[in-house]
Amino acid sequence: MRIALVKQRYSLRHGGSERYCVVLARRLQAAGHDVTVIVEKIDDELRNEVDFIPVRVNRITSWTRSRSFAENGGKAAAEGQFDLVYGLGRSFGLDAVRVTERLQSHWLNVYYRNPLNRALQGLNPRHRTLIDLERTIYNSDHVRRVVTQSQLDRRLVIEHYGIPEEKICTIYNGVDIGVFHPGLRVHGTDVRSELRIDPDVPLLLFASMDFEGKGLRSIFHALEASKQNDARLLVLGTGPARKFQRLANHLGIGERIIFGGRRSGIERFFGASDLFILPTAYEPFPNVNLEAMACGTPVMTTRTAGTADMVDEGRNGYLISDMYAVDEMTAGIDRHVLLSQTDRQAMAEACWETAQNLTIERNIQQTLKMLEGVHREKLCA
Repeated sequence: MRIALVKQRYSLRHGGSERYCVVLARRLQAAGHDVTVIVEKIDDELRNEVDFIPVRVNRITSWTRSRSFAENGGKAAAEGQFDLVYGLGRSFGLDAVRVTERLQSHWLNVYYRNPLNRALQGLNPRHRTLIDLERTIYNSDHVRRVVTQSQLDRRLVIEHYGIPEEKICTIYNGVDIGVFHPGLRVHGTDVRSELRIDPDVPLLLFASMDFEGKGLRSIFHALEASKQNDARLLVLGTGPARKFQRLANHLGIGERIIFGGRRSGIERFFGASDLFILPTAYEPFPNVNLEAMACGTPVMTTRTAGTADMVDEGRNGYLISDMYAVDEMTAGIDRHVLLSQTDRQAMAEACWETAQNLTIERNIQQTLKMLEGVHREKLCA
């Protein structure tokens, strides 16, 4: 098949969805398909490995950028006369679309809890544009399949946009278990030495480029209330570190927080940590949770994260109600730190078992099967 993948950025340097698009394109090429990516930006080093069509966008505001990419990406897809067009983001002219970004309609509800603030944000042109794009794209008669990454988003696209069940296909994300695996735990002592953390000190890990939206503030408050005063928190990712260091100092936990910045080889830090915490406000499927599990590290996340589908309470991790559930987070941290070595090993094994059932190979196979089914439907129409 001649397949077009539509994504604003085709990159290995940025977020998980951008990297996933590159992996998917490579696997489709390896399976014998002719792949073109329709993009706004592409890494220089990737230009020679895939055909690409650059899309011009209006960069005056974030919402004009989103709208113009959707419109111009759709035009490029139509002009290319592809057998199948698969969108990994918001664009028109698609045969199938993956709900990759968080659903903006739901994000407003969970992030802006104050009713007045939520109503005012609903008037924001950016929010209105993204919600309109989602509604138009997912309800398009041309789109034969809406792919969700979790049961959470499956329910949300039905709830917010009235998408019929038969149009939805849920394909869980996958993890590269050749990169993320329990064997990395043997490097834990070296990593802790780099961070100047004693081997016996409980180490919690947070990794994100969005400190506010992923709940770092709530983690700080949970640490303040925790009975485990020796636990340390490693914060990875670029964000307002100075602002959050001031907050930590104000709460009296400043010496327990380590800001590591953006790091390559995050798998080493998963392997050195006792617990990965990501109390996100809402996210379709934060793959870092699955990557942590693959390294044998239990996770604590919210029920408003798609990866909640993977978490078996007390077996491979912990679930809290939402980003603001500080008391639940505190109790979970205290509970985990006090586990026996036997119980910790059992959780590590359960994490690895979960990851082995959710490999990137499995995801690609299911995605290819879905694309082939959509192509057959087009031919029969």
